Amino acid sequence: MTTITWPSGLHPRAFSMRLSTVQRVHASPLGGSEQAVDLLNDRWLISLEIPASRHTTMAALEAFIAAMRGQTNTVSLYHFGAPTPRGTLASATAASAAQGASAVVLTGIGTLKAGDLLGISGLLLQVASDVTVGTGTTVPIVNRLRTAVSGTVTLSQPAVTCRLVGTPSVQYLGGAFTDAVPLEFSEAIA
Repeated sequence: MTTITWPSGLHPRAFSMRLSTVQRVHASPLGGSEQAVDLLNDRWLISLEIPASRHTTMAALEAFIAAMRGQTNTVSLYHFGAPTPRGTLASATAASAAQGASAVVLTGIGTLKAGDLLGISGLLLQVASDVTVGTGTTVPIVNRLRTAVSGTVTLSQPAVTCRLVGTPSVQYLGGAFTDAVPLEFSEAIA
């Protein structure tokens, strides 16, 4: 397995990123009560669309798709619509947080806004609510921790390692131009 580099000249015209949670819900057939169990295996799903272009531009996309070798290789992708936090936090470190935690403790100076993304120990985490970060500030996150984390926090283009899902291809129209190409990715969990 190899990590392939995203082609620098390709910019999606449409992008979406969503968190897929793994859970089991059990409902009583008699009493109507329910119990939901979170299995701690949140996974990011990414959809993007590369706009129609000339063949010379799309050749890099064809090479990228072929290099992914289906789901064999991976690529590091960041949120193209939000490459940096909306808050003012410029740098931070994270104290140790255990697997299953729904918050991380950060030390830094600045703010984070709900929806900002953080990269810590190879995980991409989303901030749940606005917070002012100081020394030892608890920051609630949307996704629960799959593994324990600590260390330097990546704030600029925090990335997630993904596998290409499906079998996309570049379709040529009249030989010189292409149609838009949709791509789907799923977080690769080590």
